[in-house]
Amino acid sequence: MRGYHCRGIGSRHARDREARAKSSPGNGVSLLQRVLLSRTDRLGDVILSTPVATAIKKAFPAAEVHFLARNYTADILEMHPAVDGIIRIDEVNEAGALSKLLRQYSFDAVVALYPRPALAWAFVRAGIPLRVGTGYRWYSLLYNRRIYEHRKHAARHEAEFNLQLLAPLGINDAEVEFQVRFDNEIEATLANKLAANGIEKKFVVMHPGSGGSARDWPPEHFAALAKHLVSEKKHQVVLTGHQGEQMLTQQIQQLSGEKLIDLAGRLTLKELAGVIRRAALFVGNSSGPLHLARMVGTPVTAFYPPITACRPERWGPYGCRADVLMSQQEECFRCRKSQERVCACMRAISVEQAILKLEEML
Repeated sequence: MRGYHCRGIGSRHARDREARAKSSPGNGVSLLQRVLLSRTDRLGDVILSTPVATAIKKAFPAAEVHFLARNYTADILEMHPAVDGIIRIDEVNEAGALSKLLRQYSFDAVVALYPRPALAWAFVRAGIPLRVGTGYRWYSLLYNRRIYEHRKHAARHEAEFNLQLLAPLGINDAEVEFQVRFDNEIEATLANKLAANGIEKKFVVMHPGSGGSARDWPPEHFAALAKHLVSEKKHQVVLTGHQGEQMLTQQIQQLSGEKLIDLAGRLTLKELAGVIRRAALFVGNSSGPLHLARMVGTPVTAFYPPITACRPERWGPYGCRADVLMSQQEECFRCRKSQERVCACMRAISVEQAILKLEEML
């Protein structure tokens, strides 16, 4: 994989790219050589977009697939076998610099998985001939292939919504498929780190935060569940989170009264993926690491609120709806209006429910 910054990779005449973008098998874009996927938001969103790269590679094996993404999600994209390059938007600071950089790549098509007006304008200025995006934004005229499908009603999963954007490339009915590859050197370093922390047997990863992207199960519930796993089931419990969640994991450690292994703020994303892959189970709220668990094939137990914007039908671990616990199925208008991260509906998911679910999983 090549991690690109601001290096040019040659240019071709715009007319040639236009011809390739229009030439297609049954409108098949069989001559596409280089495609850009734009997803500049959060970790979970990026993970749920990676099946798009897989689908493009299957349809056009010779094509290069590049991502426009943020620095902190680049580690996960580097682990994907269908991703050939990453343009880190954080490193493009000057006005107009992004369109100049994109022009150097001579992309034949861009798929705007996370539409933003400034990015849509940059794609036009970069001369990308085929620009795919939503038809429901005020700036949608900047896309010349538009998809008219609202996501806000959660009619399907986010990963499936993403694949729908490939129809203008002649790719229809692609299936959601997650792929990942692990670096042997990083895995060896991680194995030593886990051994140094006394992680030797079957363990459960508990990720109690959500980075503010969803609602959270209460810390005291996580602590009671951790106590049960350690004292009753003799499982090791590994707490994970980013640096800003260290106070949360420390609180859970104290409330549990058990010896938990706290790795919050001590792992890179690639190391986190390796830890989760080794775990017997991942337990957590709706978050990027939850989708990472699904990506690496680890069973999950997840906690979700009955709020349309956060519902598991759209944002749950893909294909694992039965492994999601909610307090109720019907919409909770009280919690939808609440700004509390730990809302009443999340508190209503009992520790006993979680224990019963874990009994099924372990």
